[in-house]
Amino acid sequence: MNIDLHIHTKASDGTMTPSEVVAEAASRGLTVISITDHDTTDGLEEAIEAGRRHGIVVIPGVEISSADPREEVHLLGYYMDYHAAQFQAFLEAPRVSRVARIRRMCERLAACGVQVSPDEVLEEAGGSDSVGRPHLARVMVKKGYVSSMDEAFERFLGDGAPGYVKRSKNSVDETIEAIHRHGGISVIAHPGLFKNQDMVGHLIAKGVMGIEAYCHEHTADMVERYLEIAAKAKLLVTGGSDYHGAMLEKSFRLGDLEVPERCYWALEGAYRGMARRRGACCPTLER
Repeated sequence: MNIDLHIHTKASDGTMTPSEVVAEAASRGLTVISITDHDTTDGLEEAIEAGRRHGIVVIPGVEISSADPREEVHLLGYYMDYHAAQFQAFLEAPRVSRVARIRRMCERLAACGVQVSPDEVLEEAGGSDSVGRPHLARVMVKKGYVSSMDEAFERFLGDGAPGYVKRSKNSVDETIEAIHRHGGISVIAHPGLFKNQDMVGHLIAKGVMGIEAYCHEHTADMVERYLEIAAKAKLLVTGGSDYHGAMLEKSFRLGDLEVPERCYWALEGAYRGMARRRGACCPTLER
């Protein structure tokens, strides 16, 4: 069994539609994937249906950008009831801030001689309100202002760069609570990217349920460290490529990252156990 529990599509900042991602996953021999777009679940229905056609299990997921006084935190949610109106309302607020942020960033870039309109960025995002800096960077590359997305972030869009604007987000506590309240499992995304590694313990204390130990951004030593932390704290362990599609700065393809299948079985088992304790069925598995 080949699995990947962290994949993005055009519903947020990926370059492929949900159907294209599932087809690519099938061609690469994956059998279980999760679509985890940024602050949106808009691609899940299409992906789940494509999964049925290709014989691939598609776990409902989302990656939520959350605010903490120390630094930004990305939390993955799995198996939550994403159809719930309250959960969708929770995700809507940060998406609204995404659009406002892009407008302000375009204004700042114009002062630097980089002429990119918000409409061009929204078009690059396919009209999605889960628009972000990668979409802006791609437009800058297409218009010749920079030679690569990496250069766009280094010179203009990264934290502290002239075009950077901080984005409003839900808090870590609100995010964990929303995922759990809607029957989902919360997981720390790519913890190796934290500037302050004390954030891992901080999030565990707040009640997060799992940690993404397997990730392209992690060295072998990091993986071992996070596995040890998970064992000690009795956390679920997940893994995923953080695949965004055809991005020149990322050389890997779907299926290149080896994630033990026990991660999937433990994750699904935890979800089923939670549903039984609530006296509920498992709707996100049965749809």
